[in-house]
Amino acid sequence: MSEEELLRIINNISKPRIKTYEGLGFPEKDVDLISAYFAIQEISSHFFVPLQVLEICLRNSINNALTPLFEGKWPGNKWYNLVQLSDESKKTLLSAKKITKAKCGEAYTDDDLISNLMLGFWVYMLDSQHRNNQNPYHFWQYVLDDVFPGRNGKLVKQMFDDFKRINRTRNRLYHHEPIWKSKHKKRNFQEAILVLEAEYSKVYEALGWMAQEKKDFMISLGFYERFEECSRKHKARSW
Repeated sequence: MSEEELLRIINNISKPRIKTYEGLGFPEKDVDLISAYFAIQEISSHFFVPLQVLEICLRNSINNALTPLFEGKWPGNKWYNLVQLSDESKKTLLSAKKITKAKCGEAYTDDDLISNLMLGFWVYMLDSQHRNNQNPYHFWQYVLDDVFPGRNGKLVKQMFDDFKRINRTRNRLYHHEPIWKSKHKKRNFQEAILVLEAEYSKVYEALGWMAQEKKDFMISLGFYERFEECSRKHKARSW
């Protein structure tokens, strides 16, 4: 590859974005730097389907548990209008209502609205105010094992911390930011892949808390195996 071709690729990716990968130990304006970028991108591409499945599963599990609980206790009221949301979650809910109304009209269904609430909203349904029995609309003591039948003794606080970690991974991925990057620790290429492996494993672990059969089915379809093959391929590279 000529220097001109190399610079064109760097400019197309963007210099600030590719510069991040120099932190893995690759020299500036080098073909190995570009190769490392595409290797990490290929490994990261395997996250999309598992994250999508997890997001859908979390929102449906929570909604399916809360709908009958709140309808039984407060007939005629929607759970999402009663629970004590953070300011950020209130904004998310209001935005989702506006989007849903614009797409579906005034007569939108709960399913229409639920599908427009992003992963972060559902993650923060595990936050402390929903576990506080001084809150009249707390609910986790009633639905914990309905939402997370495979939690194996994990507390809501522990799962909340893990789901926040997964949400950070999801946001980095969807905003084209490196999943492996840390503010506090410098990593080489091999260590970056180990981070990706740990984050991928965490997504499957969390999916198993909610729906072990979905986790097992995805594994049977080869999703995890293909991720591992891709990871091994790039870990074996000699630069």
